[in-house]
Order: sequence, then C-alpha cells, then structure tokens
Amino acid sequence: MDTLRRIQRDAAACLVLLLLLPPALQSQVSSTQPESEAATFHIFGLVVSPGAYEWTDALTVKDAVSLAGGYKEDGSKDELQIQRMIEGKLVSSVATEDDPLEPDDVVMVRGVPFRPSPAR
Repeated sequence: MDTLRRIQRDAAACLVLLLLLPPALQSQVSSTQPESEAATFHIFGLVVSPGAYEWTDALTVKDAVSLAGGYKEDGSKDELQIQRMIEGKLVSSVATEDDPLEPDDVVMVRGVPFRPSPAR
C-alpha cells in the first residue's frame, strides 16, 4: 500500500473518531490492525468489536457488521453511514446493509434515538 493511501485511510479514520463518535464510544474502538498489507476498512459505533478489518471483493455493509460481531443492542441497521475518500475529500453518505464497500472505507453504525415511553 503506498504512503499516500495509508495516510488518507488513517486520516479518514481519525476524522470519524474526532468528529462523529461520542466520547463514550471512543474508548471502545479496537486498536488492533490487520497484520498484512492487504486492503482494509474500518467499522465504528454500535457494533460488538469496532476496528479495522481486511477488505475483500464484494464485501457489503452487512458483511462488515457481521465481521465486527454484529450490532450491539442499541445499534440500528437503519442508522448506517459510509465515509470514503473521493478525489482527496472525505465524503459521508447514508448507507444500507446491501451497499458495497471499497478499500479504506469507514462504516459508522449509529443507534436508534431514545424515545421515552408515552405517559399513561
């Protein structure tokens, strides 16, 4: 992997951590990295094991969530985002479980907003 792509990947992951994750979730981010120089993606938020994983061809968001151990109890398949570097800019888009991932993508899994029970 060339140096520029590695810097872009790391910068995208850092931006996600600094700008999108609440402080309570930042401590849950896995510091483990795949050992090889193979292409990777990152997944953060409300999954069992957030962190970096090896990217494979035809990988979808649903596959990524599965690799990360699945959704936490309050994680939602309806609250997904993909951050991707396009022409040197970080682009964030709403995602579905069926969306394909590219190398160096960052997947963010958010939760269902808290809704109090109706008063009786």
